Amino acid sequence: MPSNIFDVGQFEFPYDYRFPGQASDEHILFITRENSSMLLFRRIVVVGVAVIIFLSGWGLGGMLGNYVFPIFGMMTQFLSVLLASIFGVIGFWWVSVLWQKSLCIITTKRLMKYVYTTPINRHILSLPLEQIVDTGAYTKGFLQAFLKLGTFTARSAASSSGVATDDGEGKRINKKYFYIENISIAEDLQHYVSKVLNANRHHLDKISTFRPFIPHLKGEKRANFMIKYPEYWS
Repeated sequence: MPSNIFDVGQFEFPYDYRFPGQASDEHILFITRENSSMLLFRRIVVVGVAVIIFLSGWGLGGMLGNYVFPIFGMMTQFLSVLLASIFGVIGFWWVSVLWQKSLCIITTKRLMKYVYTTPINRHILSLPLEQIVDTGAYTKGFLQAFLKLGTFTARSAASSSGVATDDGEGKRINKKYFYIENISIAEDLQHYVSKVLNANRHHLDKISTFRPFIPHLKGEKRANFMIKYPEYWS
């Protein structure tokens, strides 16, 4: 079992992972992060900005060399290469770490989300199953539509009643929606979570053995899975 769930490259069933704050009787039903196409998109943006920095500095250095002093032009071009390289390396590492560490977890008790804003700072969001009023899935914006991705959302009971909670820093916030964005299986996940909620309400004593969510497990594959793992039900 991996010692650090945030270092796992690809999550696969069985979900034999542990996350910070996990209860002893809490089982992972699904764990994911943003689709890898979002990581590729951000890396391309970083490389593109680095190229712009390089070309702008190189062009400026050429102008300074021709119309002012050649030494100024050479220094400017050198700085453009240095700054573009630094930005590219740090930016490439930065977006990769944020993507790697930002996780969404569905368990037999709640929905969890770890959102890293820097490589060392994170937000933790948790929504108990019993507080979920309804769920949804949709495509948001041009980028999601272009990449064929979607957003899963769960609405908290607190939003309909206007209940506010403390965020740990003395600030009052209203719980409203729990999002899992930029995933390719948003609709399938929405259907699955609806089944989990029904099981949690009507079969709470058996929720610990509810079938985990495995993307694209349908038809014959699902039947074979149930035969191979008879301890699970759905």
